[in-house]
Amino acid sequence: MKTPRPRRPTGRWVYYLLYDGILWPCPVRWEWESGYGGWLPFYYSPTFEFVAGDPGKAYRIARSDVRAKRREQEREYV
Repeated sequence: MKTPRPRRPTGRWVYYLLYDGILWPCPVRWEWESGYGGWLPFYYSPTFEFVAGDPGKAYRIARSDVRAKRREQEREYV
């Protein structure tokens, strides 16, 4: 019997890279790697290479923080 794999991480994830002295936020796409035995973050690097990253270095972007900051900015302009 096949063992079920854990769920894919939900939400928006970003992998930050330092390239040419600039910190680049690279959007992450999670893919199952059976050799690794888990979900790995894949991202397009600034050189447009599709690379697998370290799962511990991928950061989740919280939607609530972005919405709250937008509301604050809207209040400042009114």
